[in-house]
Amino acid sequence: MDLNPDIIKFLHKAQAICSKAEKCKSDIIKHLQKYELSESDIDSIIKELIEDKFIDDSRYAKFYVNDKLKFNKWGKIKIRYFLKQKQIDDYIINDILQQIDDDFYIEILKTLIKQKLRSIKKSDDEIKKKSAVLRFAISRGFEYGLIMNIINKS
Repeated sequence: MDLNPDIIKFLHKAQAICSKAEKCKSDIIKHLQKYELSESDIDSIIKELIEDKFIDDSRYAKFYVNDKLKFNKWGKIKIRYFLKQKQIDDYIINDILQQIDDDFYIEILKTLIKQKLRSIKKSDDEIKKKSAVLRFAISRGFEYGLIMNIINKS
């Protein structure tokens, strides 16, 4: 692609950013907008980055989901919300979330629920305990039905 020399400087900056950490298209667009580049220049740079595999929203989403599950212990609802904030396409989000191993996902939720139950003061009121755990798990982005299923079994 023929880019003018001034734009090539910004392309190299974007390539350096993408080389250091996985980035999605919207992250790089936001970064390039700081330089007050025209829309067409930004589009040209983004197109070049995608062609050269510096940016791949599907690859980004896969890493993002993996990190948020393993390290942050987030549920699918919260992960979906934040990927949408990054302007990742719905079909990519749906595909990546469907690839999550159900047993692994349930184990994460069970572990979180056990930890939360241990941290709640001993109380005779089971309803208050269950509602506290439910609120906690929902805030982590897990599905209501799945949470209730695990709470009722414990």
